[in-house]
Amino acid sequence: MLRPTPRDVHVSRASYLAGAMAFAAWLPFLRTPLASDAAGFLALGQQWEHGSSLYGDHWVDRPPLLIWIFRAAARLGPIGLGDDGVSAPAVMVLGGLASAAVVLLAGLLAAHLAAPGTRWTTRAVPVLAAALLSSPLLGMPETNGELLAAPFVLLGVVALVAALSMPAGRRPVLLAAGAGAAAMAAALVKQNVIDVFVFAAVLMILCRGGVAGLGRAAGSFAAGSVVVLAAALASAAERGTSPADLWQAVVVFRLRAGEVIDTSASANTSHRMLLLTLAFLASGAALTLGTVALLNARDAIRDRPRGAPLALAGLALAGWELVGVVAGGSYWLHYLTGLVPGIVVLACLVRPTTAVRRVLSTCLGLALIATATAWTEQLINPANPAIALDAKIAHYLRDHAAPGDGVVVAFGRPDIVVGSGLSSPYEHLWSLPVRVLDPELTELRAVLTGPDAPRWVVVSGASLATWGVDASGVQDYFVEHYREQAAYDDFHIWRRIEDRRDASPGP
Repeated sequence: MLRPTPRDVHVSRASYLAGAMAFAAWLPFLRTPLASDAAGFLALGQQWEHGSSLYGDHWVDRPPLLIWIFRAAARLGPIGLGDDGVSAPAVMVLGGLASAAVVLLAGLLAAHLAAPGTRWTTRAVPVLAAALLSSPLLGMPETNGELLAAPFVLLGVVALVAALSMPAGRRPVLLAAGAGAAAMAAALVKQNVIDVFVFAAVLMILCRGGVAGLGRAAGSFAAGSVVVLAAALASAAERGTSPADLWQAVVVFRLRAGEVIDTSASANTSHRMLLLTLAFLASGAALTLGTVALLNARDAIRDRPRGAPLALAGLALAGWELVGVVAGGSYWLHYLTGLVPGIVVLACLVRPTTAVRRVLSTCLGLALIATATAWTEQLINPANPAIALDAKIAHYLRDHAAPGDGVVVAFGRPDIVVGSGLSSPYEHLWSLPVRVLDPELTELRAVLTGPDAPRWVVVSGASLATWGVDASGVQDYFVEHYREQAAYDDFHIWRRIEDRRDASPGP
C-alpha cells in the first residue's frame, strides 16, 4: 500500500531556485555551436513534408515527437553559421527549459514521497537534479533526446505515484491517464526511453490487492498512452511518415544497428566507451546512483516478503536506464543524461536518517564540485574542434557553391549540410544508417549517377570506404566524375566534373 498523498503538496523554494539555476546554466551557451545531431534534427524538422524518405527526403532512426520539437525550435529563432559551427539559440533555450522542468518535477516528486516533517529530501533532490543536468560531463550544453524525454519521464512517475496514492475516484483515473500519456511521449522523443512503462509495470504488479481502483488506474494508464501514440502516428502520417516505416526505423533498425556495431565498429567506439565511463565516475553520477540504489535495495529487503513497491519499481527504472546507456552502442556523453530520472526517483525514496543524510550530502557535494569544475572549463573553452572543422568545410561550400548545388557528406556530420545552406539528395545524413541500410552504397551510387547528382561531395578519409561499408561498387565512378578541390584535416571536398576544363585537379 502506497503512503497516501498529502492533501497539500508544496514544492520547496529550493526547487524553484534550483530550477532557475539549471536554466541559467544554459544562458552563456546560447551561441555555442550545435552538436552535429541537433543540427541534423533541425534540418529534418524544417523540410518534413511528403517526400522520398521517412521524414521528407531524409531518414533518421528517431521517433516523430523529437522531430516535431526541433521543427518548432527552427521556427522560434534564427539558424546561423559562425566560425565555430552552426548556432541556433532557440535550441539552447529548449535545453534550458527541459532541464528546469526536470528539476521542478524532481521537487514535486520529492514533496509527494518525502516523509512528513522531512525537509531534507525536498531540498536536496532538486539541487542534485540541477547539478547533474548542468554538467558537461553528462553532455550539457547539448540538446538531445535523453534530455528532452526526461521531463516526460518524471511527469509520468509523479502522476502515477499520485494516482496510486489516492482513494478510488475520478481524479486518480485522470492522473493515471496523464501518466500513460507522459510515458508514451517520452518514448516518442527517444524510443528506448520506456522508463515510465517499466516503473508502472513493476509498481502495479507489486501493488495488486493493496491499492483501491488499481484496475481502473491501469486501464486509464494504457488508454492515455494509446491516445498519445495514435495522435502522433496520425500527425506523422499527414506528412508522409507511415506507421510501418516508423516501426522499421525506431525498432527494427536499432536491432540491426546493434549487430553492425558489434561486428564492425572501429576503435573509436571503445575509446568513447572509456570516456563515457570516466565521465560517469567523475561527475558524481556513478557514486550517487550506486548509493541510492543500495539504500533502496536495503529498504526493500527489510520490508520483505513483498518488498517496498516503490523502491523496487525505482530500482527497475534505474536498471532500465543503465541498460539504455550500455546498449546504446555509440557511447556518447549525453547517454548519461538518461540516468537522471532514475537517480531522482531513488533519491526521493531514501529514508533520510542522520547517517543517510551525511552520505547523500557527500554525494551531492561531490556532484556540485564536479559540475562547477566542468561547467567552468566548458565556459572558458566552449569550442569543439570537430564542430569547428565542420564549420570550415561549410564556409568553403558557401563560398564556392552556386545556387541549386547539392552536397553529400560521406558519411554523417549533418551539421556540414546545414551550415553549407545546400540540400543533400542522399537520404542518409547520419553515418550509422548508411552502414546498416546502404552498406554497399547502392543508394549512393544511384544518387551520384542520377539526374540530381550533387555537385559537391565531402569525404572523410582517402576514399568512400569506412568501417561497415563496401565502397568498391562506387569508388571508381566517384574518382572518374569528381575532382578534389580542398582538404581540411582528414576531410576532402570534391566537385563534380562538368566539362573537360574541370578534369584538372583543384588547387
